[in-house]
Amino acid sequence: MTCGELIARLGDLSDGELGPGEVRECKRHLARCHSCAAYRRSYRSTVELARGAYGVPGAVRATEMPEVLIGEILAAAQTRVSGLSPRAWHLVHLLSGIAAGPLLAFSLR
Repeated sequence: MTCGELIARLGDLSDGELGPGEVRECKRHLARCHSCAAYRRSYRSTVELARGAYGVPGAVRATEMPEVLIGEILAAAQTRVSGLSPRAWHLVHLLSGIAAGPLLAFSLR
């Protein structure tokens, strides 16, 4: 199984919709591939936070972030981002899209 194949099945794996053979294959890949294992942990966290945000019973609820912290994060990001080359900007957008993918997939279900 390739990383792309695992990612394509991740939602079904998390929802328990794969057959036993596919589950074994996914688990085998996750045991060998640290990148996919990290992606799965991120996917699970994203789903839990989204469920909490939409009031799904039993979901973990995110706490509110203080306004001061939000301002500091945005200021730090602006300082770092202002000196990026166009190629780096494309990478930032690509990674942002990848990070948002699980949340989008969850919301479209």
